[in-house]
Amino acid sequence: MTPNSSGPLDLAQIALYAFWLFFAGLVFYLRREDKREGYPLATESGRELHGFPHTPSPKTFAHRPEEHDA
Repeated sequence: MTPNSSGPLDLAQIALYAFWLFFAGLVFYLRREDKREGYPLATESGRELHGFPHTPSPKTFAHRPEEHDA
């Protein structure tokens, strides 16, 4: 028998690793975005709780003036 020349990784394994990296990134992003409303949590003593990942900075939106036909 001849040894497999493709090495220790095959395409299916690479695709699976890519999926897991994408999925972990998606969970991290969604978990961070859901903290925009109602965070940081405050305890009765006034201490703020952030958790992981930290609360993101507030979103800012660029305002473009409306163009009116003259």
